[in-house]
Formats: sequence, structure tokens, C-alpha cells
Amino acid sequence: MSFKMIYQEKSPDTFEVFLKGIITDSEEAERKMLKKAGELVKKYVVENLNKHRRNIAKRYKGRPAMADDVRISTRKDKFGDLAVKVHGGPRTGSLWHLVNDGTLHARPTHFMDDALKKLDEDIDDIWGQVMG
Repeated sequence: MSFKMIYQEKSPDTFEVFLKGIITDSEEAERKMLKKAGELVKKYVVENLNKHRRNIAKRYKGRPAMADDVRISTRKDKFGDLAVKVHGGPRTGSLWHLVNDGTLHARPTHFMDDALKKLDEDIDDIWGQVMG
């Protein structure tokens, strides 16, 4: 993203128009960046969950597999900033912290932590795609 500043004595509103253009372009880039990052995190989460998938589906016939119930939502937080949330659906969302962190009787899988580590490695490439 680049911008050009031109000062002209004839029109005092020219500078303001350029600044509004910069703000509009940066908001559009933010939306694109969040969308791509959210989709990439979802992909990594699904890969990690499928890697740890076992034959548990036989015991829980009424509940979908966690990898099949991953959702993405983009919302404004309490400060007015856009944020992407990758989370489980209504049937499996309450189990995510148990599977990720483990319990007394189950080993942790750290599928969320691993997905965020992979995103940290790819974040510069995403910025290059959005800005380029």
C-alpha cells in the first residue's frame, strides 16, 4: 500500500481526501488480512484435530467430530477493533479446552497452540499477499 501527498493552494480539502483514502484502504486490508488469517488457522486446527482423531466417534454417535465442527466469526471487540475468532460449533465448542489442555485422565493435544505457532510462521506471507 502506498500513498502520494500533493499540496495545492487552490483546494484546501485535497489533503483531507487523500487521508480518507488511506483510512479506507487500511480498513479494507485489515478485513482481508483477518479473513485470510482466520481461514489459515481453521485449516491448521482441522489438520491437528484430524491427526489426533481416534475411533471415539463410535462412543459419541450423536455428536460430530471436532474437526467437522470448526467455525470462524469476525466481530468487533469491546474496543471497536475487528477480531477473528476460530471456535468450535455448538455441539463441540465446550470440549475444546479439555482436548487442547488435557485432563487428569487424558493427554493434551495442544491443537490450538500448534495452529497459532504455524500461523506465526506464515503471518508475513499473508501480509505480503494482502498488501501486494
